[in-house]
Amino acid sequence: MPGPHAPDRRLHRRHARSDDRLRRDGDAVRGRGVGGRAGGLAAVRETHILIVRHPETEANVNGRLVGRGASPYTDEGRDQLRRIPHAVREFGPDEVWTSPLERAYVLGAAAAEHSDCPLKVDDRLVEIDFGLAEGLTFEEIAAQGMRVEYRNADAPVAPEGESRGDVERRAGEVVETLAERSGRFAVVTHGGVFRAMMVRALGLCSPDIWAFHVRNGQLA
Repeated sequence: MPGPHAPDRRLHRRHARSDDRLRRDGDAVRGRGVGGRAGGLAAVRETHILIVRHPETEANVNGRLVGRGASPYTDEGRDQLRRIPHAVREFGPDEVWTSPLERAYVLGAAAAEHSDCPLKVDDRLVEIDFGLAEGLTFEEIAAQGMRVEYRNADAPVAPEGESRGDVERRAGEVVETLAERSGRFAVVTHGGVFRAMMVRALGLCSPDIWAFHVRNGQLA
């Protein structure tokens, strides 16, 4: 038996195993926070985020840049609208967050209803503002002497539009807001915000992620 002031090695081993488990559980998620203390041990809060891009629209198929405007679903988009809520329900969200733009909101509302959870609409989840390039194809943009440029984070992607940095800042705020809370959150948004959230959540190189294609209806 250990003396009255000697360390109990069995207790030390139990605490070490407990600490290892807490570290593994905490590192397994993207968002992590520390709650209040109970019994001298910090409670680990986990945040899980499922990011969903809206279903396919006519503008997506026709190569038109639609940021704040509207575009109807294609047949494939309507099929995605039927399928995706089932995938969101399997994720088991506590809340569904969505962009207020119709092509995302309709899916967000359906997913929240299917998962029997609250729906939160957040303006920070809207698509990038394409300014004067709104509704145009790349050929039409070039014909007007404009260009769409994502590499400079501080310059508008198109005349009178938002910059990549603007989108990354507001998308990053959403990630940080969710990371401060415990729970499971499905976020229905747009291609630009999807990329920007991935940049913040995974610590990716910002300019590179904008070169990646994000499919309509994609989940991450």
